[in-house]
Amino acid sequence: MKKFLVLILLAHLACFAGEAQSSEFDNLGTSGAQFLKLDVDARVVGLGGANVAITRGAMALYYNPAGIANMDENSLAFSYTDWVADIKYNYLAYARPISGFGNVGVHAAVLTMDDMERTTLEEPDGTGEMFGANSWVIGVSNAHQLTDRFSFGVTVKYVREKISELSSGSVAFDVGTLYYTGYRTLRIAMSTRNFGTDTKFGGTELETTLDQDNDPTTQPVEVRLNTQSHPLPLSFRLGVAYDFEFDEDNTLMAALDGCNTRDRGQQASVGFEYSWRNQLALRAGYKIEADEEGIAFGGGYDFEIPGFGNLGINYAWADLGRLENAHRFSLALRF
Repeated sequence: MKKFLVLILLAHLACFAGEAQSSEFDNLGTSGAQFLKLDVDARVVGLGGANVAITRGAMALYYNPAGIANMDENSLAFSYTDWVADIKYNYLAYARPISGFGNVGVHAAVLTMDDMERTTLEEPDGTGEMFGANSWVIGVSNAHQLTDRFSFGVTVKYVREKISELSSGSVAFDVGTLYYTGYRTLRIAMSTRNFGTDTKFGGTELETTLDQDNDPTTQPVEVRLNTQSHPLPLSFRLGVAYDFEFDEDNTLMAALDGCNTRDRGQQASVGFEYSWRNQLALRAGYKIEADEEGIAFGGGYDFEIPGFGNLGINYAWADLGRLENAHRFSLALRF
């Protein structure tokens, strides 16, 4: 088992090692599909972004697919994010156990925004023509609990972005592990996210005519503009979590994540969650070495729906510095 854990760790590192650079500033602004960095779970946001060792059920499909491995019931999750500049980010996921095939899940996340007015060099104040932009990702996951302590999961997903008549698409993989150490509730988890093909925009708006000499006796030449490809925002995350159980009703969970991303370097998240009777939760967290994000707070309430299942409602507020703040709501249903 120890040899297997070492191999899994090496596999995580191998996915990321080829992209590592000597300086954390070498790759700033070089990755596409930046929306994949946004959090979807209000619980995670309230914990300062710490996620890899604590997410379970359908919410885990976005962060660490190993988080669905030990489910013995269906899980449905939804979240709504009111981001900056009238940007909305919604998430929907479903996971369930399948006998003989481990646990499986599907998820989709969609980023939308209001239409914008087109501007040109000749009309910088606007042409009166409107255009839209959106981004989305859809993924399918499979996870297995290989031992009573160790779980493994993988996600394959398709990422697409669109702005006006231009679009890009790419395929990516997420790999995650979750290991209970055997010391009380201490667990360690790892995830590698967004390992896949480069993204590159194409479309009819890249087709134009070019008149190099402005000579009325010559015909303009039809050309097709080329765009540069960009890698996805690959990330490697290592996290730990531990529950301090004061009595049957009161628990304090502490979570710490370290994250290395292709285009930003090292960051960390620390979060605390106080839980009363596994129903009422209060959360606080902080993102370390983040550009604008910092402190966050949140809370949640979990209750039973007689004859159906359990519903968890979560809310989080995060300080975004000069970008003011963002609000997130999420629902998690177990049935």
